[in-house]
Amino acid sequence: MNSRKTFAAIDLEAYRYNLRYLTSKACPAKVMAVVKADGYGHGAVQLARVAQEEGVEYLAVAFLEEGLRLREAGIKIPILVLNYVEPSSFEAAFENNLTLTIVSHEQLKAIEASMKSGTAMNSAFHIVVDTGMRRLGLEWRESLNLLKASIDIGLNVEGAYTHFATADEKGSGFVAEQLKAFLSFLNQAERITKKTLLKHISNSAGIMYIDNSYFDYVRAGIASYGLQPSSQRDENLRPVLQWKTCISFVKKIYPGYGVGYGQTFVADREMTVATIPVGYADGYNRHLSNRGFVIISGRRCPVLGRVCMDQFVVDVTHLDHSPKVGDEVVLIGSQGNESISAEEMAEWNGTINYEVTCAISSRVPRLYMKGENI
Repeated sequence: MNSRKTFAAIDLEAYRYNLRYLTSKACPAKVMAVVKADGYGHGAVQLARVAQEEGVEYLAVAFLEEGLRLREAGIKIPILVLNYVEPSSFEAAFENNLTLTIVSHEQLKAIEASMKSGTAMNSAFHIVVDTGMRRLGLEWRESLNLLKASIDIGLNVEGAYTHFATADEKGSGFVAEQLKAFLSFLNQAERITKKTLLKHISNSAGIMYIDNSYFDYVRAGIASYGLQPSSQRDENLRPVLQWKTCISFVKKIYPGYGVGYGQTFVADREMTVATIPVGYADGYNRHLSNRGFVIISGRRCPVLGRVCMDQFVVDVTHLDHSPKVGDEVVLIGSQGNESISAEEMAEWNGTINYEVTCAISSRVPRLYMKGENI
């Protein structure tokens, strides 16, 4: 049931296309598909299935529960957990063949304590090296000590990675500094492991601007969803998500009439306005009050007044055709010759496209399409 005709349409063929494009861009490195945060709001399980079908060999998630959900859905390929895991949950990770990230000596002691069951001995690990993000991991020299300690207790350290802080700033000198630090680590790491490590450094922006020929994987997140990883646009990317709803009410207002909480918009003329049954509980940000636009009948219609929890009002006075209850409204996507991108909505919000799609709440049904007209 969809009583308000509101949904986020996810084009699985567009996702498939983006994976292929990014694979060609990164070659000879392979794509590790990042499906954390429920696939950046697109649906992790459904997109992980597409990635697996496409021959993607590795997935990445932020937290253990995200990896467990993929395993429960039948995803078989390796999954790297990028973030913190409480020691009491290590066993669940090992039993479900999830690859954990090694970040510190304290964590390593906790892993060693959990090795009594023997399951950790059969698990793969990656070590994260802090080259400038200052989030997780140790600086590269200390990371070598952590790597040696991990090998000494018998862990299968399969890979090593770091994360760019400024790859979205084309020409950033800090990218070169991070790359140099990581290569310094790698030059000595394989003497310790006595084997070739799986190496990865690039996020989506890094795929676009960095030579990844020395690395085994690139971590494709935002770009795999067809969203721009930086202000430098790549027109080859195909947006995967469209967000649509309908008009729920139409009425006339007159000079002096206020709209919404706080009466932050007051009409200075006779106007026709339409109510939209979406609000900030759905992820339509309150910052779009008096600032955002939607598309109705192929034309942009501005938001009037404050966005409420469940609805907001737009100006439809200028439309060529009289709008009716039930008419399609595009929040993100295209209609006729007009379009609104996640990047543009992010600009109105004063944020980034990542947050726009991640914020679309579970109250908005996801409809999965395969290239059909939405």
